[in-house]
Amino acid sequence: MRYFSVISHQYLYRKQNRRHIGIYSGSVRNTGNIIMKYPAAFLTMVSLVALAAAERQAVAQPRGSGTTGDAGVSPDRVSPERASLDRGARHPVSVSGKSPSGGRSGKSSAERRRVLRAREAEAVSVVGNARREALGGGFMTVQTGSHTESTVTQAAISRLAPSPNPLSFMTTMPGANVANADPFGMAQGNLSVRGMNSDQIGVTLDGVPLNDAGTYMVFPNQYVDTENLQSIGLRPGSSDVDAPVTGASGGMMRMEMADPSRKAGGYADASTGSFSFNREFLRLETGEIGTSGVRAYASISHVYDNHFRGPGWDRKKHADFRLLKEWDNGSTSRVTLTYDDAWKTQYLNPSLSVWHQQGMNANFAGAYTGSNTNFYGLHVNPYRTIVVSAPQHIVLSRNVSLDFRPYLYYTSGTYAGASLLNGSSLWHGTEQVSGAVPGAPDGTFVAFTPTVTPYEYRPGFVSRLNWEAGSNHFMAGYWFDWSALRQITPYSPVQEDGGPVSPGGLSASYRLSDGTRLASYDNLTVTRTNALFISDHLDLMGGRLGLDAGFKEAMVTRVGHNYLPGATPRSGLSAAESLPSLAAKFRIDERQSVFFNAATAFRVPTLNALYDTYSASTGQVVTGANLSQKSEYSISEEAGYRYNGPLLTGSITFFNYNFTNRQIASQVIVNGAQITQNVNAGGQTSRGVDIELGTRPVYGFRFYASAEYLHATTDNNFRVGNDLLPTAGKLAVRSPEFQAALVVNYDRGPFFATVTTRYVGRQFSTLMNDQAMPGYVTADLALGYHLPALGRAHPVIRVNLTNLSNNHYLSGVAGITASSRATRGVYGTEIAAAGAPTYYVGGVFAGIVSLSTSF
Repeated sequence: MRYFSVISHQYLYRKQNRRHIGIYSGSVRNTGNIIMKYPAAFLTMVSLVALAAAERQAVAQPRGSGTTGDAGVSPDRVSPERASLDRGARHPVSVSGKSPSGGRSGKSSAERRRVLRAREAEAVSVVGNARREALGGGFMTVQTGSHTESTVTQAAISRLAPSPNPLSFMTTMPGANVANADPFGMAQGNLSVRGMNSDQIGVTLDGVPLNDAGTYMVFPNQYVDTENLQSIGLRPGSSDVDAPVTGASGGMMRMEMADPSRKAGGYADASTGSFSFNREFLRLETGEIGTSGVRAYASISHVYDNHFRGPGWDRKKHADFRLLKEWDNGSTSRVTLTYDDAWKTQYLNPSLSVWHQQGMNANFAGAYTGSNTNFYGLHVNPYRTIVVSAPQHIVLSRNVSLDFRPYLYYTSGTYAGASLLNGSSLWHGTEQVSGAVPGAPDGTFVAFTPTVTPYEYRPGFVSRLNWEAGSNHFMAGYWFDWSALRQITPYSPVQEDGGPVSPGGLSASYRLSDGTRLASYDNLTVTRTNALFISDHLDLMGGRLGLDAGFKEAMVTRVGHNYLPGATPRSGLSAAESLPSLAAKFRIDERQSVFFNAATAFRVPTLNALYDTYSASTGQVVTGANLSQKSEYSISEEAGYRYNGPLLTGSITFFNYNFTNRQIASQVIVNGAQITQNVNAGGQTSRGVDIELGTRPVYGFRFYASAEYLHATTDNNFRVGNDLLPTAGKLAVRSPEFQAALVVNYDRGPFFATVTTRYVGRQFSTLMNDQAMPGYVTADLALGYHLPALGRAHPVIRVNLTNLSNNHYLSGVAGITASSRATRGVYGTEIAAAGAPTYYVGGVFAGIVSLSTSF
């Protein structure tokens, strides 16, 4: 622990001496420093609790019978439900005297405790070997529902290269088009599913919504350390009726944290690798405190790397906490807290022509010339994020239970940018600045112009009543969500060496003589969501036939306050949609089943529809508000077949989507700051097929394969001025027609290995299909060895190699445009090119060596 603390603080002091950064300055300094500023004190406190519990238990565990060297897969951390799925059971195992749907079994408290201990013993015998028995090496689980869903478990996560980004572990899932932007997952990257971008995928952590309420954007590497995850699931196409998401027309990504262990102990991991990568992780477990039914864990981590192309570095510190209380009647109470503090230098997303000319050298400049806005020191992003939830499951009677999940999401930070301005011609909204701006040069000068989020508060709750009556399972509930998102793009001074005076962007921004902050974007958006939902599940024919019907009435209201002179001071939009869903599944025999589902989704326009943005040099509107923009609406259908045999498990799913007012996100630069704008591309139809196969162990080998064929087309021509681009029938952007993955896993004795290969086809980046990025192939290798046990410690050494062939490739589309070349419109007008699309650059070959142990 002392080594961990010293490393973190040495790094912090080293970076403080860099003049262009100024860590711990700016507006981001003001929240949540205690845990990260004093990690030793924080860990000491938790250590004392853990050691006290360990002293009471003092149980020596032989190697392989209790905890393992894997993060989060010790027997009592993985739920018996997950254990049963990993070993191929067709129905989850019920614990704490409850039926799988949450009702009471009617047994006395003593009987329930005996059943709990017996089933936990069974789970120990199974999960102690979970890494070897996991289906497909942990890249797949048995699915029995009426929707297709892919899940990767901790058995696979713990073998792959350590990464703070859950997207790094989703690359093999069918339909998951993951664009990595660096070898380690520190850069944001992107995810699209069946052609739907990440801002159309609802992302939750233990049921807490993580998508930005105003833009739907998501930042998965800011939420949780992957060692604490039990599983990552992807459900393409639709979301659960009770899920606290709107706009999830692309489906849902669900992250589930592992519960605290019943035994005191912990897990530690230290990694080092290419490009000065280093990462330290420590989790301490209290175990069950006496006979109170209370157990908890806390973890802390630190990551640092240098950029693999061009100048720049990334640093991230993170803490997770979880507490679980189990009540005698089967009720449970949980409290979860995650905290993230990151400083990350941006990577430049090049255009295709720049990529062809410069290749891996396409990035921000390493030196400041006094006039170059592309100096990397002007593109460093500080962010802090806090997620808190307190889910309660309350058993009211044998057949009735209540779930109540309050939550709070908070973030604050800066997305950096820079502009070249003229001090004698500055505009504040629609008003030209008269006279000199105090502190600003008279002539042309470089200004730091980031998009600053001083705060985003998002409290909410989901309440749900469950009722069981024989073969009928009824659910009804209410979701409330409220968010306040403040965003400002100020003009701020730059130091002589090129670094911003205030990396946060606000504390040293230019102000007019009357004290008004000079800015090109200044607003507050309040979004309120109310949703009522109801669903019913009916089992017939002895459980062979399952029917589901659901209904959700979602109401979303946005109110925008624009503080720029000349702008509309207040604007708003609202929408309400009825969202029905139907599903059915039929078990043909013990090994075969079929399923079908149909669902609806809608998406209110983002906050950018509320505001005009203005040029800092002319005062003209750059992007206009569009209060008449219609909400996106989609209908999706799936039909599939599953097989679950003693050796092979697989599924094939056919899908169809129909969209109206399809909203496509694109990154645009306004006054040097990057913002997200949405394009209404009209209708879209997407059809295809997903295939997923996994095996159980064969002489230590497990195999996993997935593939997708996708045909997504634009249904309408795209309006530009008084003419139309002929886009009808063109293939949709970010929609590779074919992608596939193959995993070979070996785990026998102390040695284990995983080889992962992946192919992603060509992707168009313009609505006109006049530019595309080529397809690519990558391969990764993971090797590991279980060292002899040292008392309670079970050390494991791992070597992870990514991009084995050192392929230099574009991994995804970052910014789309309508066309990249001049095009003749439907009515004969010559329509100019709309700009150059931009792309993510995939990480090069990199190696990581890790030493970890449970104790």
